Amino acid sequence: MESDQVNRLQTAANIALIVAGVVAIFWALYVAQSVFAPTMLAFVFGVVLSPLSDFWERLGLKRGLSALLSLVLTLFLIVLIAGLALPVADRLIDAWPTILTETRAFIFDFQVMLQGIESAGEEVRQAVSGSGENGGGSEGSAIAIPTTADALFLAPSVLGQTITFAGVLFFFLLTRNDVYAWIAQHVAPADLETETAYRLKQAEREVARYFLTISVVNAGFGICTSIAMLLLGVPAPLLWGAAVFVLNFILYLGPALIFAGLLLTGLIVFDGSYSFVPALVFLGLNLIEAQFVTPSAIGRTMRVNPLLIFFALVFFLWLWGPLGGFVAIPTLLWGLSLTKEFSATRKDVRDAVRVATEEPHD
Repeated sequence: MESDQVNRLQTAANIALIVAGVVAIFWALYVAQSVFAPTMLAFVFGVVLSPLSDFWERLGLKRGLSALLSLVLTLFLIVLIAGLALPVADRLIDAWPTILTETRAFIFDFQVMLQGIESAGEEVRQAVSGSGENGGGSEGSAIAIPTTADALFLAPSVLGQTITFAGVLFFFLLTRNDVYAWIAQHVAPADLETETAYRLKQAEREVARYFLTISVVNAGFGICTSIAMLLLGVPAPLLWGAAVFVLNFILYLGPALIFAGLLLTGLIVFDGSYSFVPALVFLGLNLIEAQFVTPSAIGRTMRVNPLLIFFALVFFLWLWGPLGGFVAIPTLLWGLSLTKEFSATRKDVRDAVRVATEEPHD
């Protein structure tokens, strides 16, 4: 009886210790996000870019030069995407008063359709228009634009995160085979080290193959969106296609942001019911992509429970903000692939032990 009580207390203490350790790790990840977030992003990019580095090495380039070339191409792609996003941000800032005006007009028209709730409608109208004791809504419609002092204050932090990302990405691409060999040396018996390191690389290739496929799908989705917006007369159709290509990597949230952006754009550019057409067309394209194209492209090997994907997305968004949204799904898939390979390694170890114990009896 006393031994059972001691065992229960020991189990409870172990559980409490594990929970405390997990909380401490999450707190450290949250507090030091300026270091851990770019580091995790670099690992994700390293896994996705691993086939490219292998390709450079097959062409005869040394490993250091292959890693450097992959890093330069990655930084160039990030700068290119940022350059495409700057005009969109400028247009959004310039159009912000118009967006507020059109949104208010839409809400007013919607209120007119509702009968018998005049009092509630009046409260909503005052809240949206900002007309109250303080007077007009000019202050509420202003958007805070970063000043030069703000930019100078943020520059060291951004520079530090960029250096962290570039350094981790370069050295991961340079030494990833050594890293896998070191992990295999510490998790597998001596006779299974080579096979375990190979399986770790297989997990890397599986994730890289998945994101190469998703990149092709997103590129096609972006092209279709650009063509559709061009035919509908939406301004800057190429920028909408580029936004779809980038944001569609963030499952659920990315398409929702595009839908909201097209809805606001339609309210600003068009009149009447046609204002909703661009957003509805995008929604139809997104349904086709999500329900038919992507499942057919990736097959069944890399499908993950949608609840698990949603939980990972919410967790990383809470942890690291927008950057967490980009690393959530790759980190989840990489973790699942590594777990699968480690499970296969443990099974091989058990089989080897069983064979070794049965041989003397034979």
